[in-house]
Amino acid sequence: MKTALLASYEKDDPLLGFAKFLQAHDWSLMGSAGTAKYLNENGAACRDVSEIVGAPILGHRVVTLSRELHAALLATDADQAELERLGVPRIDLVYVTLYPLEKTIADAGATPEGVIEKTDIGGPTLLRSAAKGRRITVSDPAQIAEVEAFIDSGGSEEKREKLLNKLTAAAERRVSEYTAASADYWESRP
Repeated sequence: MKTALLASYEKDDPLLGFAKFLQAHDWSLMGSAGTAKYLNENGAACRDVSEIVGAPILGHRVVTLSRELHAALLATDADQAELERLGVPRIDLVYVTLYPLEKTIADAGATPEGVIEKTDIGGPTLLRSAAKGRRITVSDPAQIAEVEAFIDSGGSEEKREKLLNKLTAAAERRVSEYTAASADYWESRP
């Protein structure tokens, strides 16, 4: 069974629909605390990642920065025995929507404290690990339809490589734009 990790700031129809699609195709779901709670309350069984990484610290703020999750994203086929020994499932797909940093910055009343609160660290890190690990990396809800079509088709190796390249580029670009917005904000401060 393949495993998907879902960590979405937006708790919405695209997230729920995608989760239910994946379940219908025999994927198991893991999610960050809020995402797992939302999915479970809406009929999509989802394990909280804290079941794998241990008790949350700092109020779940660092749970997706755990070495277990990143090992599950960066492991190669040769690492499967080690993952099993650690009790960590390989993660085959990541869906992440980031905290709304750009929207927060664009608000004329934005404060440094508000910008810090809306600066996502775990989400960008998950996207980069998934991209580097050559996992299906969904960084925008607009990509869901293409990923679903790929999964429905059974996905040939050639189609998989093409899709992974496209999704990797999009994830890296999303992270770079996100961090650039943060850098621009902090450079503009007196």
